[in-house]
Amino acid sequence: MKSFLIFFLLISITATAQFNEKGNLYYEETIDVKGKSQQQIKEKLHEWLLAEFTQANIKASKNTKDEMIADITSKVEVKQGTATLPMDIYFGILSSFKDEEFTIQLSHIDIGPTQTPVKIGFPDFESFKDEMQETVNRLSGDAKAKNQAILDDEEKMKSIYDRGLQNHDNMLSSVKKYISGLVNRLKAEIK
Repeated sequence: MKSFLIFFLLISITATAQFNEKGNLYYEETIDVKGKSQQQIKEKLHEWLLAEFTQANIKASKNTKDEMIADITSKVEVKQGTATLPMDIYFGILSSFKDEEFTIQLSHIDIGPTQTPVKIGFPDFESFKDEMQETVNRLSGDAKAKNQAILDDEEKMKSIYDRGLQNHDNMLSSVKKYISGLVNRLKAEIK
């Protein structure tokens, strides 16, 4: 219990999980680490990166005295319907260092094989149908006719929309949980 209290006395936290003007998820937190130099913090972050991710999944793009940028590829478990599937997650980590303090940002958080940005919102039903109609309009022949028939069936479209909305909510929840766990492991390493 004593070490638990000391841990929280040594590290004070200001955290914000936010969405940018495009509605994309990002995370930023400034962490005060009493008694740690800029170099010690940077070394601990580097050790954490190598322990958390395989070397092949880390692409360092900047590494200076007071800043480090790395692009990361990892996996997150996402529930879709009744199945839980591993999905690729891609993000950038920007860290800036000072004595007794560092800031970490996770940005450009994308998911899946098409690296789709993680967004806060799912379109309303009418916007969803409009997007689907644009896709169908680019098709031709039998594929276009079959998909247009689905689009014209309000009940089927509502069912597809509801499943999409649920999958989006599950994905967003999984990604937020992943990021929270990631940052908590980083804080434990840096302490």
